[in-house]
Amino acid sequence: MKKNQEQWINEVMESLQGIKPADGNPYLHTRVTARVKMNPARQPVQVKWVFAVASIFIVMLLLNVLGWSWNTSSGNDDMETVGIETVINDYQLENNLTSSLP
Repeated sequence: MKKNQEQWINEVMESLQGIKPADGNPYLHTRVTARVKMNPARQPVQVKWVFAVASIFIVMLLLNVLGWSWNTSSGNDDMETVGIETVINDYQLENNLTSSLP
């Protein structure tokens, strides 16, 4: 096993003897550095987009605040809040021990 592996390694290494290194493009480095140094003119964000995003944000904030205030100020007398105990009693889960596995 060891000899076959060493023989295969030697064959692979000998097959690499005739390979020449690849020739690169001599102008590639100058092209890359020129492109990196190019600084495209940055365009500022248009004012209409700033106002549009700000107005959407304000509308969403107002809707959340109004929804929260309506939820807390509305009469909860006729609406029963559901707690975990209510769910356990409704589904009769008092004796259901799922956490105790054999």
